[in-house]
Amino acid sequence: MKEKILKITKTKYFIYISLSVIIFLQLANITNIIVNKKNAFHSDEIFSYGLANSFYEPYLDTDSIRDRIGDGHQENIGHWISGDVIRKYVTVQKGEQFRYDSVWYNQSKDRHPPLYYSVIHTISSFFPDTFSYIFGFAVNFVCFAVTQIFLYKLSRNILKSKYLAMTVCIFWGFSTAAIDLTIFIRMYCMLAMWTVIFLYLHSKLLVSDNPFFRQLVVIFIVTVCGALTQYLFLFMAFVTAVCFCTRYIFKKDLKSFFAYGFSVSGGVISAMLIYPSYLPNMLSETHHDKTKFWEQMNLCLRYLTDPLLPISKSDLIFWIPTFSSIIIALILFSIPVLYLFRDRKFVIKLLAELKNIPSGLKTFKAKDALINIVGRVKNINFMSWVMLAIISVIIAVTSYSIKFSSMLYINRYLFIIYPVTALFISCLIYFLFSWSRYKNHIASFILMLAVIARFNSWGLQYTFSDDTNVNDIIALTNDAECIFTSAEYTEMWMINYLPAVMYDSDNIFVTYIGGQHECKEQLESMDTDNPIYLFIEIPDIIEIDGNKLYAVDRYDKEKDILETYTVSENEYKTKYVDFYKELSITRDFEYIGKYFIFTREYKVYKLA
Repeated sequence: MKEKILKITKTKYFIYISLSVIIFLQLANITNIIVNKKNAFHSDEIFSYGLANSFYEPYLDTDSIRDRIGDGHQENIGHWISGDVIRKYVTVQKGEQFRYDSVWYNQSKDRHPPLYYSVIHTISSFFPDTFSYIFGFAVNFVCFAVTQIFLYKLSRNILKSKYLAMTVCIFWGFSTAAIDLTIFIRMYCMLAMWTVIFLYLHSKLLVSDNPFFRQLVVIFIVTVCGALTQYLFLFMAFVTAVCFCTRYIFKKDLKSFFAYGFSVSGGVISAMLIYPSYLPNMLSETHHDKTKFWEQMNLCLRYLTDPLLPISKSDLIFWIPTFSSIIIALILFSIPVLYLFRDRKFVIKLLAELKNIPSGLKTFKAKDALINIVGRVKNINFMSWVMLAIISVIIAVTSYSIKFSSMLYINRYLFIIYPVTALFISCLIYFLFSWSRYKNHIASFILMLAVIARFNSWGLQYTFSDDTNVNDIIALTNDAECIFTSAEYTEMWMINYLPAVMYDSDNIFVTYIGGQHECKEQLESMDTDNPIYLFIEIPDIIEIDGNKLYAVDRYDKEKDILETYTVSENEYKTKYVDFYKELSITRDFEYIGKYFIFTREYKVYKLA
């Protein structure tokens, strides 16, 4: 008895140590990508800091077009503003630490619940006047580690194998989907964590001996936290609740039905009471495009499977012959190995099974095989069906509510189901080979092959490797005066992104190409000995009859009309670029080069 307990204890510690090593290696890999490949940041990553830390100021601009140069935020657009303005936007100031009322207010003007932003604000409050991406990455790293722990527990409950569950964690943690999720400073890593924990707790409802009431209390708490992190959690929780309530009804267990129903619905209602803007903000986020629903469903499936499995169309030409070569090589390698160990019991059994295959094929009956398959389907773990339902609903909701054609980096809306999909794929592979006594080994082998095939190879979406390194622009604009000129009038929201690239600038002037002449007097009001740099975005280029034309915006404040017209390349240079040569602040007009700022290309000139 003591030996058995000792063996179980050793196995448990081996699992804990192995899982810890796996998580450490995966975080080391993610850190390497952040340091060496993440050259820029998404605008939403800057909003994560601004909405969390800016004191009752959700944006540096406004959502209203007419207010961008009008009365709304006139001090920030079309005028010189101190670099302190953008620094304060992303940092917590002394005396404003732990002001969650400000976080709640900012989020009421935005679209997302406040829990993630409250965490960012809490960390930033310990470091007033300090802006660091480490704060956001630290939150994601913790969420990633917790997700892996509960993904292991969930996988173990479903697949009934500790070692296969660990393989699932390897499969997920080394995928480009997991890397993208963790390097993106947004609430989605925390959302994925709550989702995996939520599903693990439900798997325990099927197998655990713990008191039912205690489980429901924990589910209630996780529901509140998940709902306060992102709205998609509600859809996931709703699908899970429907599945479990249906199960309780079929079992005629009305006591559990009502107790469980109150636990989940109570969590959702509590979240709405904690954050009163919940429903108005959630309902305002609808941009459905019914005409492209099925096309977008197809795109969703591609975004979901490409970073996990080597099955994209472009890879098939390479991976089909490669996979075949690997199988042939394994067979050729196994022949001498089997011969060397021909006297071992497991080899004798394996060879006996191989010899029985021809006779088994002769006695094969389709009816018996169908009955066998139906029996295996009936024995599939209930949580596998729940995960399939969740994946299907999230794909449908995303396809209905998001316009894929008008948005970049759309895969972030699927982050909630990436780890769930990784586990479901593992369950599917396990089921396909459930007829074999070596099903765990086969499933593990296929998953590890997928890890090797997809290891950091599928295009990471949130490294922005083609963009200019942020540090280059920060070094250039340190203690300088910067003029930031957008190509489009409606793109002046980019002022919210400037803390990422012009954090150390002394003063900043934000305008747009078509309206810079109206700002001439304000531009010339700068009196400084510091370097002055002009960042002017390259406009859209349109070719008409072989002529290259530039698209330029013009906003008429009196008529409240925004117009776009075209000018020739020479007219554009003369009217909009050479304009800065004639300013009184310009002492030495010099072309520096091109920079990318959040996927937009800018020409940079030194004016003084």
